[in-house]
Amino acid sequence: MNIRVFATPREWTEDDVRGTTAIVIDVLRASSTIIQALSNGAREVVPVATPAEAGELAAKAGRGDVILGGERDGKMIEGFDLGNSPLEYTKERIAGRTIVFASTNGAPALVRCKTADHVLVATFNNYGAAVAAARSLGSDVSIICSGRAGKFSLEDFVGAGKLVEGIASQGAPLAHDGAQAAFDLFRYYRSQLTELVKNSYHGKYLATLGFEADLEHCAKVDTHPIVPALIEGKIRLPKSNGGS
Repeated sequence: MNIRVFATPREWTEDDVRGTTAIVIDVLRASSTIIQALSNGAREVVPVATPAEAGELAAKAGRGDVILGGERDGKMIEGFDLGNSPLEYTKERIAGRTIVFASTNGAPALVRCKTADHVLVATFNNYGAAVAAARSLGSDVSIICSGRAGKFSLEDFVGAGKLVEGIASQGAPLAHDGAQAAFDLFRYYRSQLTELVKNSYHGKYLATLGFEADLEHCAKVDTHPIVPALIEGKIRLPKSNGGS
């Protein structure tokens, strides 16, 4: 099994992930929000690249059972129901409903992965489950760091390194420089993930917006034993993950 890590959205194309298991990681905050939403009973999450696409899709589907979620610059989009804080996605708000989701970084990365054989959503919160799912699929793995506005994001790259450690066969060499670099950086931060998230560029920015509690939530490891998967444009829980 070959493992590759792409540190920014600019480093990969649809051809790079074709035929692989793509794992999209956006620690702050799309991965954590999607996992939280599905854990709390959302029917599905539909990622879209832009707020305009989200509005059009919601209008076609009918607003009765549809929640518009997402952000730009960390803030809820005007006219949307929810932002991109995982703590907003409570059972009372979203259980049984479809979420059309337009975050700045994670949602577009998920949309672009359509050529992959499998597309999984991962972060620290579901680390163990994501590792087990990737290993069980058995194909080459492409770990996609969503980044921030097309640029490098420290927390995503370290999260990717943690996934590399779990997925790679013990002692096996890593053939991809991105995977090796992510793994090495994770080993440096292994015991200080909360501090890493809080002190990252995006973490500090979110703190100025009042999202300190999100940072604590997103830094926790293995709080959710599920692995959302993108299937025909919709993120759901496979039956083996507790989906229906």
